[in-house]
Amino acid sequence: MSLAEFRVVLVEPSFEESIGFVARAMKNFGLSNLHLVNPKTVLGPSGRMRGGHAQDVLDSIVEHRSLKDALEGLHLSIGTTAQSSYAASNLVRKPMTPRELGNVLKNRAGTVGIVFGREGTGLTNVELGQCDATLTIPAVSEYQTLNLSHAAAIVFYELHVTAGESSMDGLASERLKKTILGFLSDSALRSGIEEHDRALLTRAFRNVLGRSAIRQREGSLLVEVLRRISEALTRTKDSGDLSAVTETETGTFRHQD
Repeated sequence: MSLAEFRVVLVEPSFEESIGFVARAMKNFGLSNLHLVNPKTVLGPSGRMRGGHAQDVLDSIVEHRSLKDALEGLHLSIGTTAQSSYAASNLVRKPMTPRELGNVLKNRAGTVGIVFGREGTGLTNVELGQCDATLTIPAVSEYQTLNLSHAAAIVFYELHVTAGESSMDGLASERLKKTILGFLSDSALRSGIEEHDRALLTRAFRNVLGRSAIRQREGSLLVEVLRRISEALTRTKDSGDLSAVTETETGTFRHQD
């Protein structure tokens, strides 16, 4: 895992000082790619002063008009949230801790994005839903919300601790993960699962992909399995014969590296 491959994304920051403090924390722990989504402030002298020796990070900031644009090209995106509780009907709220994230990313390669929300309200559920997985920093229940730059520094520290591990295999590309989810959704549709349940299934499987940091070759094998399931379900629907589900063709799975 190389910290050069990380992208730090701030969604609609309201204060230039926040940007400066986050950039400084990034510099402390070896990160350099800072992206802003629709910032509500302009970086000026006050923000730069808070940035300290991270002026190079501030000078190379990339701005985006939407979170979707900021996540483009990432192999894995992690949205941060102060809410650690979740319900079965709200799968997007199942978070990792920073340490768990570090363990997930050990021996992994690929561009990873860490997304932080607004100073006052954080990320919305819709925005968290655009990320592959979520992360929270455990704190006392009486006051779970951390200052933006403090939270960022804790996350960056854990990433720094686990950095430098050798990369065994590249992470699955965003395109491959979308293909996996597409085949899964198609198979669920053909098997008669209702729309609401299909959405929950897809969200749950996306969580699995995010938390496991699936590799390219593993993803390719999974695509092949799901493709064959989808084809078998199509034959079943056309023939009306349930036995067709188990009568899939045999052969060697193809890798799509």
